[in-house]
Amino acid sequence: MLTALALTAQAPTGWVTVQATQQAPVLSGFASVEPGTAITITALQAGVLTNFSAVPGEHVQSGQTIGLLSGPQIAAALATAQGASRAANAALTAEQGKFADHLSTQAAVAQAEAVAEAARANLAALRAASSLQSPVAGQVQSLAVGPGATLQPGQAVAVVQPASGAWVKAVLYGPQAAQLTPGTAARFMPANGESAESVTLRGVLNTQADGGLVLAFSGASLQPGEAGTLILPLPPRQVLLVPSEALVLDDGQWWVMLHDAKGDHAVQVVPGEAEAAQTPILSGLTARDQVIVQDAALLYHRGIAAQYQPPD
Repeated sequence: MLTALALTAQAPTGWVTVQATQQAPVLSGFASVEPGTAITITALQAGVLTNFSAVPGEHVQSGQTIGLLSGPQIAAALATAQGASRAANAALTAEQGKFADHLSTQAAVAQAEAVAEAARANLAALRAASSLQSPVAGQVQSLAVGPGATLQPGQAVAVVQPASGAWVKAVLYGPQAAQLTPGTAARFMPANGESAESVTLRGVLNTQADGGLVLAFSGASLQPGEAGTLILPLPPRQVLLVPSEALVLDDGQWWVMLHDAKGDHAVQVVPGEAEAAQTPILSGLTARDQVIVQDAALLYHRGIAAQYQPPD
């Protein structure tokens, strides 16, 4: 894979300095208000069903645990997540120590904080998934399995009839959606332009074939049949922003032209979702780097052309 393209052409004056800024990411997805119809509780992780206490006819509360998952698969997953969290916390502590000794940068510390936070969130989500909970208050209608059953992700466990009221069914994608925990606040925005409704995450229903998580939210003034968008703000994070025109797409990979002591050369980056004229960079750059904006694509492809010799 091409890692750097050195350029002999004169660099333009049109470069900018990469700046670190705080960004409040938002998860959003299609949502609909469902009547108080039966909800199926499914397993989110593979494991053996233990401490299974639900019986048909029993009344359960929102968030009530009806069973736990155990066994070698989930134990291994938890051990891996715990190890990753400890390693990320240790790396953060080391980076903070280097920063205190003026051997590191604020951007490096922020990156280590982000990695540690992601590892903690992944561990918390995995722990939550090991507990089977009812996403709504209601009555257990039926059971699909019994104590000691070996469950696979997405396998039905029990059916609960909500006690009353409508609820919001939303589909969200991405690793951040998988790390959400019950009690998270969000907003349901009806497509007809009516005022947004505050809703609260009650639980994960299942996972779609395309990877989307189907989530259940509760709210006070929901009208069955409404459709709209579920908006869920996430905690602010530090990101690096560059002008979108500095990005060059080549063979499915994103690049920017970096201007530094080595001259002008291409570096591969991983961009986030563009916001107006700016794009956050998830990896590949650091704060204070200088990226070329003016004629970035032209310079990039000129550098590639210089790598090839014309055929004899």
